[in-house]
Amino acid sequence: MGRIIPAIFVAVVLFASPATAQIKDPADVCFAGTGKFELDITFCSLAIQSKKHQGPSLATLFTHRGRAKLELGDLTGAIADFDAGLEHNRASALAHNERGRARHKKGDNKKAVADYDAALALNPQYGAAYRNRGTARIHQGRMAEALADFDAAVTSVNYDPASRILRGIARYLKGDHAAAIPDLSAALTQAYPYPEAVLWLYLAGRSAGRDERATLARNTDAMSEGRWPDALLEAYLGERSAESTLKAAHHPRDDIRRRRLTQAHFYLGALAQLDGDTANAQMHFKAAIQIDQFDEIERAAAKMSLQNLPH
Repeated sequence: MGRIIPAIFVAVVLFASPATAQIKDPADVCFAGTGKFELDITFCSLAIQSKKHQGPSLATLFTHRGRAKLELGDLTGAIADFDAGLEHNRASALAHNERGRARHKKGDNKKAVADYDAALALNPQYGAAYRNRGTARIHQGRMAEALADFDAAVTSVNYDPASRILRGIARYLKGDHAAAIPDLSAALTQAYPYPEAVLWLYLAGRSAGRDERATLARNTDAMSEGRWPDALLEAYLGERSAESTLKAAHHPRDDIRRRRLTQAHFYLGALAQLDGDTANAQMHFKAAIQIDQFDEIERAAAKMSLQNLPH
């Protein structure tokens, strides 16, 4: 509650400001987004409470508010909004896709896949829904189906380079390390802001028997100026210890801290595995799994990697 009150205050100030006097309907701001999720929730709520919108328009307001809640980690509130959106418009592929994302974050991949199925039935060219369904299927261990989804995402009209990264990851996890390299390399050349792709490329290259000593140095431009996940890249460059890397994962918001720790333990475990340190690899993979950050691709990767370690 304490996080919403300042947003409402800002909204009141915005409406009182001459610079924003042209905003006659908060729905316009809700649909466009402000880049501040708490403020987006405020505008969407004001638009919903105004009773000016019905049917598909009202459904979109609920869906946009749900997306903002999802970004803030409020999964229960987000799902409630997506449910409300679908009550007002059963034909909303967006609401199905977003509810699928929320369910995936809760670890309910069966229901998430059902939502993505519904979104794709409504819009067969919905690239994000293919990508999201593929990610959920990785968590289910359905690798062939996941790869088929990423293939569809890559060829969809609204292609996102993240789909190539995920296809590369799926190929890596399936053991097809050489085939993973072109996907991961292509995504990086498209300047996609996902520094972890550098780590996956390094893992795929070394697993395929390639000399990857220069890979990290070549891709230092993917680093994010001292922010996470630079600590992971520094660990792979030998410039940071495992203990220091885990300490760098700290964040005041619990869900972000858990996500970072899941990533840190997986990547440290994967590096230990490549270096032949099975005991440390096993320790890190188990730690990544125990954090229970259900939607994190690195958690699924840790489970698969642990199963493949010699016992």
